[in-house]
Amino acid sequence: MAAEEHYHERIARATARLAQLQAKGLLTTQRQAAKAKEQQRRDEVQRRKRVADLVFAVGAEELEDAEIVGALLLFQKDRQRPEMREEAASLGARFLVQDEAASRRPQ
Repeated sequence: MAAEEHYHERIARATARLAQLQAKGLLTTQRQAAKAKEQQRRDEVQRRKRVADLVFAVGAEELEDAEIVGALLLFQKDRQRPEMREEAASLGARFLVQDEAASRRPQ
């Protein structure tokens, strides 16, 4: 009987250890998912701030909300044309280079 009891105790300890390891793995997975979600949220907030900064950089903050939305919707519609996309990217890149150079000049 003692041997049988000994094996039952070993099985109980192994089962408890397995449960602990599974719980630890689950917590690790949940932490990683929460961390990834938080990073995604931070990236989105940073992107939104960047877009707002660009609106101000080009002086479009004076436009009405409807005008800004309309301009973006029109561009989204025309964006399918490669020449439109290239022209917008080129114009934007030139502006950003000039803006960066202007912000580095001593005042």
